[in-house]
Amino acid sequence: MGGLLGRAALPGLLSGPRAPGPRLFVRPSSGGASWTRERTLVAVKPDGVQRRLVGDVIQRFERRGFKLVGMKMLQAPERVLAEHYHDLQRKPFYPALISYMTSGPVVAMVWEGPNVVGSSRAMIEHTDSQKKKKKRTHGLR
Repeated sequence: MGGLLGRAALPGLLSGPRAPGPRLFVRPSSGGASWTRERTLVAVKPDGVQRRLVGDVIQRFERRGFKLVGMKMLQAPERVLAEHYHDLQRKPFYPALISYMTSGPVVAMVWEGPNVVGSSRAMIEHTDSQKKKKKRTHGLR
């Protein structure tokens, strides 16, 4: 399934105050097991929005027990995309990538929960550029 972008942060897309409080939470109902507050950004790209996949993405993350702490639909500004994709600026596909990402609205969401970064990468089949793997399309499993 296409249309997803998982990154730790997209500066400027979701703004607003962060919840104050400690970096560690104790879940009272669990008997005291603590976990580091972990957050990740998941953005449904223009094709995913057009294909009406936003609800499916939300449902899949909620089913895994993650908490949606922020969401915004927006037209991603080129300056934000340039900063986000800075490491790809010298690649030949960079102009097409920026054109694609500005072609329609993006739904940016911040999810919170234990191991949300690793889980979201697994859910969207995140690839490690350091490992030689068969090329795959990113999307939800």
